[in-house]
Amino acid sequence: MIIYLMKILYMPGLASIVDKTYDISKSCKLIHLQELADCTVFDYKKFNPSHIKQYVMNFDLLFGSSFGGYFAFYLSLSTSKPSISVNPSLYLDERIQSLHKEYPEKLSFIKQSELKLIKEEPAGTTSPHIHILMNMDDEVISAAKVIEKADKFGSNIYTYEKGSHESTNFQGDMLPTIKMILNSI
Repeated sequence: MIIYLMKILYMPGLASIVDKTYDISKSCKLIHLQELADCTVFDYKKFNPSHIKQYVMNFDLLFGSSFGGYFAFYLSLSTSKPSISVNPSLYLDERIQSLHKEYPEKLSFIKQSELKLIKEEPAGTTSPHIHILMNMDDEVISAAKVIEKADKFGSNIYTYEKGSHESTNFQGDMLPTIKMILNSI
């Protein structure tokens, strides 16, 4: 049952690209988002930096997790679309080279230069339409660096002590916050 009449573009994490056994339809985040809104999963293989800003304009909210959090955050900055990012990899453009070495075939379609094209950082602009949900015990991404970057733009930051990078606290802690945010948009 859709509670909110809004269209969400869901940008999942790295596993959705590199793990053959990963079934996006069973993603806890996606399942709960689909209960709340009309939700479309972003197809990274169709990523085109010259058209992506136009594409996201078809949605009311951008939702990203980890790898997808990079896209949601920076596209939200440049388009002013509201966004929610869970444990976002805000430095993906700096990490992509090492990820290319780890997953050369599976990530070959994403170039560092293309990631940088969507990384516009407007100077002196606050972004209260951006919401960051960050687990402080994230073992993959530096919570302190993410918070510092999000704070630089006046984004809304919600921190959680435990939940790790996998967001094991998604349903219990994060989902009520997400519902609150959706109600305020």
